[in-house]
Amino acid sequence: MARKRIITVVSCALICGQSLAAGEDMFKNRPAFSLGDQPAVAPAQCHEIRKMSEGLPPVEGRIDFSSEGELTFVKGDGALWYLVMCSDVRVMCVTYESNDMKVGDRVIFKGGYNRMDANHAMLDPCLANRP
Repeated sequence: MARKRIITVVSCALICGQSLAAGEDMFKNRPAFSLGDQPAVAPAQCHEIRKMSEGLPPVEGRIDFSSEGELTFVKGDGALWYLVMCSDVRVMCVTYESNDMKVGDRVIFKGGYNRMDANHAMLDPCLANRP
């Protein structure tokens, strides 16, 4: 029984290690992307997003994205706040607090990446902070 558990644990470790290595290769030239809940190497600036996200293969599970820029839109609906940055690829951060952020403020978004179409990405869940 103990041997079976050890084999299961070792097998899981090998599989998980291979998945992490594959994820790290996928993000090699994409420093603003990371595996879910892991920090990015560096946030993308608005002018880098299209090129950095181009050709990103479909991924099972969550991947995170981090970007830095000026807010172009801030709106709440009573439960959630929608913060937007960039004009080429617009990035929307769906969050629970505005933290008194206003259009024109420089912020960093970090969250679960979902590409809506060629010109729009949504981060949900997302955190928005001032640099």
